[in-house]
Amino acid sequence: MTTGIIFDIKKYAIHDGPGIRTTVFFKGCPLACRWCHNPEGITLTSERIYRQERCIACGECIQICPQKVIAQTPQGVISDLSKCEGCRTCAENCPSEAVEFVGQNMTIGEVLRQIEKDIAFYDESGGGVTLSGGEPLMQPEFLLELLDACGELDLHRTVDTTGYADAGLLLAVAAKTDLFLYDIKVMDDARHRQYTGVSNKKILHNLKLGSDQPQIVSTIAEMR
Repeated sequence: MTTGIIFDIKKYAIHDGPGIRTTVFFKGCPLACRWCHNPEGITLTSERIYRQERCIACGECIQICPQKVIAQTPQGVISDLSKCEGCRTCAENCPSEAVEFVGQNMTIGEVLRQIEKDIAFYDESGGGVTLSGGEPLMQPEFLLELLDACGELDLHRTVDTTGYADAGLLLAVAAKTDLFLYDIKVMDDARHRQYTGVSNKKILHNLKLGSDQPQIVSTIAEMR
């Protein structure tokens, strides 16, 4: 069964395409933009986040950690993440929610069950599902299967992408997509490298490719 790593599912989204939408945030992004709004979505794996400002130093996580990798120090509660097995026990039992694991493996069915709860809103508003991130094209198999599943439910499908992917994958995704939100960061290649860590040549090539392909020209609808 195909699974994907999802770090958030936002209900009643109104800025990620037409109408009222459910936005599914895929983990993993090949860019590292200095202004990234979702830095927790950059890495492709689940990660442990500790918010020291929320910590009340109760010691609960130290007591219950099965691997005993958490300790109280003068600098605060410190974890040896190299030995952490990601069991999430600390996060599940933290009374102040200072510890969180971002990103969880989900099946197509699990994501669909969340999406289906809002079908009435899509029907009334002309909305649908937006697949965002991170960069959803970094999980191609899961993305394509989820697009197929949404298509079977006759849902409007939007993909929010940087366009930084192999051209063949972009075309395959476009064939199953009703709308692309194509996110160009910077037009100048040198500045793009400076601010995102990668060249924009592949991004601009894919945008031109899309505009040259009649089957997907109508899906490339927005640059922001």
